[in-house]
Amino acid sequence: MNTFTFVVAVLLWLTVAWRAVKVWRRGQDRSLWWAFFGLAVMMTLRMPPGRALDQWTGVTDLSYLLKHLIGGVLASAALLAFLRKVSGASDGPRTKRRRIMVACATALAMAVLFFAKLQPYETPSIFADPVARYVFLAYTLLFLGYLTASLLGGVRLCWRWGRNASGPALSWGLRTIGVGLAAGVGYAVVRAATITTRMHGDGLFPGAVDDYISTALLMAALVLIVAGSSLPMLSLLHSWRIKRHALLRLRPLWRDLTQVTPSVRLHAPRSAVTERLNPLNVHDRLYRRGVEIRDAALALNNYASPALRKRAQQHAEARGLFGTQAAIAAEACWLATARRAKFRGAAPGSSVEHRPAGGGRDLNSEISALTQLSDAYHSDLVRDFTDSEDRLMEPLA
Repeated sequence: MNTFTFVVAVLLWLTVAWRAVKVWRRGQDRSLWWAFFGLAVMMTLRMPPGRALDQWTGVTDLSYLLKHLIGGVLASAALLAFLRKVSGASDGPRTKRRRIMVACATALAMAVLFFAKLQPYETPSIFADPVARYVFLAYTLLFLGYLTASLLGGVRLCWRWGRNASGPALSWGLRTIGVGLAAGVGYAVVRAATITTRMHGDGLFPGAVDDYISTALLMAALVLIVAGSSLPMLSLLHSWRIKRHALLRLRPLWRDLTQVTPSVRLHAPRSAVTERLNPLNVHDRLYRRGVEIRDAALALNNYASPALRKRAQQHAEARGLFGTQAAIAAEACWLATARRAKFRGAAPGSSVEHRPAGGGRDLNSEISALTQLSDAYHSDLVRDFTDSEDRLMEPLA
């Protein structure tokens, strides 16, 4: 289990570091961060750093107490607070204070029992002292009782609100966390039974089998909790990937149109490599790109006469397009022609009302319309139209 423990600890610390930027710099709810922090500390103290802490402080099994206080009481209380907030459960100030007081009272009682009678014994030696072992049993049952109550509350929340979640990612995430919390309850029950039976015997199973079972349940609980809390983020990652793809896909159209209308740009254009490598603010950049494309089309509006627009519409319909597809293709045709006219220094004509062929009230429908416009703009249909318009402008011999 040592290698697996190390892997889980690294996974937890990565989760803590990844969420730290989001919750501390943006001021978001920090309860889930505290939960993962507590679990990461607990797993770290199960390894050599825990023994090093005991030796450095001179307090026997101090890591044992800290991993229970931080990884058990703090983490379970913080996770329960997070689940109640995500599920929409309404807690008044009195309920919140009561939960905090119960957690603090449990932690205080555990610390008193630990320092009053469980020092300076190491954990295996406690069973040799008739008084110390019952104090140890009280300490263990107090900790595992609080842990079980908290985890059962979390399981109920996960299964109740997992069915009514706003999306499949959140629904499956809550249910996965619920399974992980159920495994945590199993760990607490097995551990309590093991300690109780060891008061006058060898435990539930011969040898270290019960320890292996409880450790396996603990690891399963941690992995499932991490996986469940990450599922909604996978949905966000999927959305980010789609928006980034649209951002890069619209770049050629944006570059062509804003090249002749640079005043619509909010910022100086960046190279394609820089833009591709920049993963930040994709939503805002995509929104701004859509705005600048529409502003550029509006600026080119006076370079497209009604006659040009009519020829563009006829050209699109002659290719077998109709409805919205024909309107988008026609808009791409006159945009390309108007861009060439402005690039050549032609004078603008009279103002014509500009109505985009597609679009919508939200970003998704607007970007969908703009990507269709971009595809049409770079199609053979538009190239044939602009070539024919160029021939019309050539002087007769």
